[in-house]
Amino acid sequence: MILSEATSPAGGFALADWIVVALYLLGTTLLGARLAGKQANIRDFFLGGRKLPWWAISGSIIATEISAVTFIAVPTISFAEGGNLTYLQLAVGSILARIIIGYYFVPRYYQREIYSPYDYMGNQLGPRVKTITTLLFFVGAILGQGARIYVTAFVLSAITGLNLTSSIWIMGIFSVGWTLLGGMTTVIWTDVIQFCVLTVGAILVLGFAIAAAPGSMSSLVADAADVGKFQLLDVSLNPATAYTLWCGLLAAPFLNLAALGTDQVMAQRMFCCRNESDARKAILVSSVGVGIALLMLLVGVTLYAYYTPGERAAFDTKNIRETLLPAFIVQALPVGVRGIIIAAVFASAVSSLDSALAALSQSTASAFIQPIKRRARSGWRKYISSQIALSKVLVVAWGAVLCLMATACIVIADQFDNAVDLALGLVGYTYGPLLGIFLLALFGIKRSDAGLTWAVPMAMLAVFAVSQHNLNVNVAWFKEPIDISDWIVWLGSAAVLVLALLKLAAGAPTRIAAIVVATLAIVCLHQYEAGTGPDGKTQYLAFPWWCLIGTVMTFTLACALRRPKRAKRAAARHH
Repeated sequence: MILSEATSPAGGFALADWIVVALYLLGTTLLGARLAGKQANIRDFFLGGRKLPWWAISGSIIATEISAVTFIAVPTISFAEGGNLTYLQLAVGSILARIIIGYYFVPRYYQREIYSPYDYMGNQLGPRVKTITTLLFFVGAILGQGARIYVTAFVLSAITGLNLTSSIWIMGIFSVGWTLLGGMTTVIWTDVIQFCVLTVGAILVLGFAIAAAPGSMSSLVADAADVGKFQLLDVSLNPATAYTLWCGLLAAPFLNLAALGTDQVMAQRMFCCRNESDARKAILVSSVGVGIALLMLLVGVTLYAYYTPGERAAFDTKNIRETLLPAFIVQALPVGVRGIIIAAVFASAVSSLDSALAALSQSTASAFIQPIKRRARSGWRKYISSQIALSKVLVVAWGAVLCLMATACIVIADQFDNAVDLALGLVGYTYGPLLGIFLLALFGIKRSDAGLTWAVPMAMLAVFAVSQHNLNVNVAWFKEPIDISDWIVWLGSAAVLVLALLKLAAGAPTRIAAIVVATLAIVCLHQYEAGTGPDGKTQYLAFPWWCLIGTVMTFTLACALRRPKRAKRAAARHH
């Protein structure tokens, strides 16, 4: 990637900056280790012994949610030509989701001691459902966390001059080390530290941006208001616009219910509280994290005034947008302060990554390793007898997997317009199915596992259909590039119909009809066009709606494909 003079960080990191970052890393490591205490058993390692204060849990939730994607990408939203504060409308759905989680999800999670939402779903719907949801979580965590690591590594590389791949693995090493120190207890307390650093970093960037912008504060505000930078509400009915009031009210709640309530990276914190009441307070109070997003949006508005029109145009290029804040940090901030800001960016990435490592290792041990252990011979049982030792091995293994995915994102990122789309787009495939299955468990709806084996892949195909278009590739035996997204949707839908006729035809016409309707819906979603943008390009359904589509597809298909009662009785007689 070649950066223009305006967008390229100049001057590089000074020794004082490196000292600040080093002191942050050393101090956080020592404090996290001291606060972790002794991990006597698996409950201590993965649940923090259920003795952590709710306010620390709340700070941890905020620190993990406000990843480097938020810290780096959100300012570009308000900075862009025509950009404003309408991104905050999605916060409406975020707050609504927290209320629902606090009063409806949390009581179910505290009915018995469990370690993840997948334990709850498995208890309600059967052990195979636990396996399905755990695998979905694995896929989503690998894709989403890999994207977050990549974004932060891109920033660190741009500012410090380190190789991009090296930046990825340096973050991975620190995150693995902090997680190994003391499991979730260390993760929670280091997250609290990182939340404080994030807040200070955001305030410092905003303060220096205001001081560096030409003119007075009043003129800055007036100029920004003249170009609509402070617009907060957008009631447009255009489904291709992501930041509207309707997305905030109707689509964003589903996205946040999935992210905060069913994604173990976030949900695991609620299981670490002392009781149901503390868990509810932790998730509700974490709503104040919206303030960090507001600060970063204001940073974008201020940087719009700081840069000249020509310099602003230089940032309006794919993959260059994310250099906006790094370029300002190095060009305008004094030595030492730059180190604090980079420590904040590093904090946001490590906060997300160490949380993912703890969640992935716990889910692996719970869903797969422990069942194997119970069935294993004595020799193998002795080999994996130490649950904490096994969990630490899993932390290291998952750390390597996430860093490899982040490295792969160096290539994958070219398919997305910005960092927000990259992170949310990759997790969109699994969030809808996870939430759909959770709702089945929450409402106590009886269905067969066979229904989910159809519903989950079709929901993922639906998300692909609505999100991917114009994936043109050159194929030797075609004269012109072909759109492989069309081929995947059509061939996937055809394969589903053929399998349905082969597997479900006998005595189940309503189930066949449900599959037919679902495949038609998938094809229609792929063909749907929301209009044409100012650049003349075709617009499609905005990303906040993707999770809603996946949730509805999973829930309705699982209900429609329930095994008929007669088939159940026949199966019972057969056995």
